Amino acid sequence: MITIADINVLLPILVADHAFHPVAWDWWETRTDASVGLCLLSRLGVLRLLCNSKVMAGSPVTPLDALRALDSLAEDPRCIWVESDAGHELFFRRFVGDRQGSPNLWTDAWLAALAASNGFRLTSFDKDFRAFSPLDFELLGT
Repeated sequence: MITIADINVLLPILVADHAFHPVAWDWWETRTDASVGLCLLSRLGVLRLLCNSKVMAGSPVTPLDALRALDSLAEDPRCIWVESDAGHELFFRRFVGDRQGSPNLWTDAWLAALAASNGFRLTSFDKDFRAFSPLDFELLGT
């Protein structure tokens, strides 16, 4: 089963001293080849966070080092590139629907729609993804 990995799963895979690293790494180690979907949104999110001083506990990496870290992940045989398909926009609009606006709504709905429109799972530490139906969702850390 292919799963779209949320940014909050990808970052701790790359950052050994991240609080979620042990759980994310254990999950990562169980993945088979071509089973973890990466997309432009998740890649940009990881790059942004790797260079953020607050997120990186005062030790952000340089943009070049962030790219290298992300390349090591993207080049791993477990990862595949996933793009939007024709159904993505329909799921996205349905998932946004009549919800209240929030800072994470747009990114979360976009990732959930990407997974749902491709028939993939979505894996995250964020339980809020449970609100998107139909979505095959895996919550880590519980």
